[in-house]
Amino acid sequence: MKTLVSALILSASFIGAAQAGELDYPPPLNTQSTVTRAQVQQELAAARANGELVSGEEGYASTAFAQAGDKTRAQVREELAAARSQGLTEGGELDYPPVQG
Repeated sequence: MKTLVSALILSASFIGAAQAGELDYPPPLNTQSTVTRAQVQQELAAARANGELVSGEEGYASTAFAQAGDKTRAQVREELAAARSQGLTEGGELDYPPVQG
């Protein structure tokens, strides 16, 4: 009987300690800003113009889409076929669909 009572008291103390630790989570945040909304928008526009924004989880810098080049689709396909025939386009295990090269 003493063992049961001591086990209940011990478990109750652990439960009380666990609940007391959760009262201060999440910690309060300092949300006061030193810049205005207009300043933030200007900084954002400048970062976009310079290509400094990060996109994705990996943190790679975002790149602008390629502009239309002076080559035709047929020329690009010919270059790709030539590169594949020379073995310049290597395919790894993660390539899908698998390419020969």
